[in-house]
Amino acid sequence: MRRPSLAWAGLILLLVSAAALSVAIGPGGFSGTNLGAVMNLRLLRLVLGVVAGGVLAVVGASLQGLLQNPLADPFTMGVASGAALGTSLTLVLGRTAGAFAPVGGFAGALATMLLVYALARVRGRVTVTGLVLAGVITSFLFSSLVMLAMILGRRTLGEAVYMMMGHLGPVFTGTTVWIFGAVAVLSIAGCAWLFSMSRSLDIMSSGEEAAETLGVDTQQVTKTVFVISSVLVGMVVSFTGAISFVGLVVPHLVRMLFGPEHRRVLPGSFVAGAGILLLSDVLARNIVPGGLPLSIVTALVGVPFFIYLLRSRL
Repeated sequence: MRRPSLAWAGLILLLVSAAALSVAIGPGGFSGTNLGAVMNLRLLRLVLGVVAGGVLAVVGASLQGLLQNPLADPFTMGVASGAALGTSLTLVLGRTAGAFAPVGGFAGALATMLLVYALARVRGRVTVTGLVLAGVITSFLFSSLVMLAMILGRRTLGEAVYMMMGHLGPVFTGTTVWIFGAVAVLSIAGCAWLFSMSRSLDIMSSGEEAAETLGVDTQQVTKTVFVISSVLVGMVVSFTGAISFVGLVVPHLVRMLFGPEHRRVLPGSFVAGAGILLLSDVLARNIVPGGLPLSIVTALVGVPFFIYLLRSRL
């Protein structure tokens, strides 16, 4: 990219515009009696959208570099499906409100992370190929279990569907607001940690063998990126459900603007992911009465872009 400053200006404009639309547009009118409540809810939704979109995009970019796989995203590791399963189980068990849903989702994500790591570890060594295979298998398994949980808990079918396909409208209570505040701070810290590994990710993008010849401890890098990415996705998905395409498409869009260097791709992905998810949420809330799951909108936006990307590289 010959003019990165122009690209940065465009991404920041996208985020600011999306944030303004997110606060200004939505169900429930403004009046003197409900202005404060509506603004509080929309501001919480805005912050959740920024954190979720940014985290999913940064994790997607990191995994694509680590795994040398342009199709890698937060779902590749299976953690998103594990978090969705944990949340769905809390809904089936009747814990539909308060702090139980995000705690259940995060517990499911951590359990999935440990399972994938154990499956990928062969003869004391964890390879990127092993992580991909273990993650994909686990993702399919847990997605099926989520569907089973939905069938068993028919009274919460609608909530389970939204957990499977994503949303930015969790029920915030006094407890969950504090939990989300901690999640937001830890998410920013986790993204900063991944950013500090930009050079290692650049080298890993050329392959494990090449990275080892350049003195990179590929095992340590793989474990660190995997654990941080899993924790980040688990925290986000426990609040938003499984939102697809953001972690897959946004990094490719940012690479078109800045090139392959992760020191630009990761922060650019955070800004672009936040802006695109907020815009998708605005559309999801206003296309039909009652709103749509976010993954429907992100897929409608992401699939045409991916087709264009595929055609342009053939």
